Amino acid sequence: MIQNTFYPSWKRTVWTILCLFLPIGGYAQETSGQSQDKNLVQKIGEGEFVFNGKLRYWYAKQANLRTSHAFTFGTNFGYLTKSYKGFRVYVEGESVVALTPDLYFDGINNETDRTNVTDPETLELNKMSVSYTDSINNTFLQIEVGRQAATIEDERFIGNVSARQDDQTFDAATFKIQNKQKGLSLEYAYLYQINRLVAEQADWRSNSHAFSLAYFKNPKARVGLFGHLFDFQMDAPAKSSKTFGITLDRAKLPQDRTALAYKTAFAYQSDYGDNPTAFAAYFVNAEFGISLPRVGTFSLGYELASSDEGRASYQFPLSTGQRLHRISDVFIDPPADGLHNPYFTAEFKNIVWGIGGWLGYHLYYSEEESNLLGQEIDLVLYRSIVPNLLRAELTYSSFFGEDASFQDLNIVALDIVFEL
Repeated sequence: MIQNTFYPSWKRTVWTILCLFLPIGGYAQETSGQSQDKNLVQKIGEGEFVFNGKLRYWYAKQANLRTSHAFTFGTNFGYLTKSYKGFRVYVEGESVVALTPDLYFDGINNETDRTNVTDPETLELNKMSVSYTDSINNTFLQIEVGRQAATIEDERFIGNVSARQDDQTFDAATFKIQNKQKGLSLEYAYLYQINRLVAEQADWRSNSHAFSLAYFKNPKARVGLFGHLFDFQMDAPAKSSKTFGITLDRAKLPQDRTALAYKTAFAYQSDYGDNPTAFAAYFVNAEFGISLPRVGTFSLGYELASSDEGRASYQFPLSTGQRLHRISDVFIDPPADGLHNPYFTAEFKNIVWGIGGWLGYHLYYSEEESNLLGQEIDLVLYRSIVPNLLRAELTYSSFFGEDASFQDLNIVALDIVFEL
């Protein structure tokens, strides 16, 4: 309980009942309405502009489909006000222009005989939210309402898919309270629309809840509990599910000495909402590696999205699948027979001439019949051209299909990214 006689009454109200609206009485300490208005206008005018752009060429060739040449230019442009009594407003637009619109299939256009590259043209409101932050007695509080990016517990489950030109964002109300001294964090989100990465045509209406409780006082063993109640209503009922899980990982790695890195997760998932398929499945992930100062991190891992006797498998409808360095996205939705995925990754801080990067290898086979489905090799190289302003990134991926349902896929991409 917050015990501070001199703490403003409206702030005590926010902390006590987690209210998203500021009571009128909370302004009583201001000398006049005129000075308040002047201060508010000043805070709005003294905000900061945000701009970043990505010029991308993406070559993709899948067996039995024509080659795609996706040359696109994506921009995000926004404005963030300064804090006023803990409140800030952020507005961001997003634009993706296809310079070769007839030379690739973006997921929604008519070029269905070409290989899919999910970078459709769009011009939309990417983010628009009001946030409130406060801190007292080593406890930090943040509430945000509106269109926003969100990662709850781990982007393997809920993330914004920043690898694509069109971000995945959420119309949501999110709440976070954290006490670093005690090493405790609680997050909750109500998601009422999913703004997916295939432009506005494929957005999902939602009546979904997500929460996460984490203990991180020991930097060598962070524990997280999470739950998801995903109800995507009539837009994607087959993706609706309820999930409860636990994660255990090493939250922070020392930068000056060799250290062991690890992360593990277990989750149980079943049907929810109007999902037409009754199922129960589970997810297991275990990854162990070694971190070498000034070199990088090398890891071996295993992931299982189990199947319920072939009816349905564990799904990740809101995840950032490429977090595990799977560029091809062939298995962004695990097949109904389930998916085993042993893998190896290597992240390098500086290979040569300031070039960093990572390398990944994945093996895929089904759970039900243990059929080999394919293998994948991924490589990314990146280098800063102008520090904090301009960088280049080169991506290579090859998926080798070992089953008739999963065709060979080769990808080469070049990104020029700039930020202001």
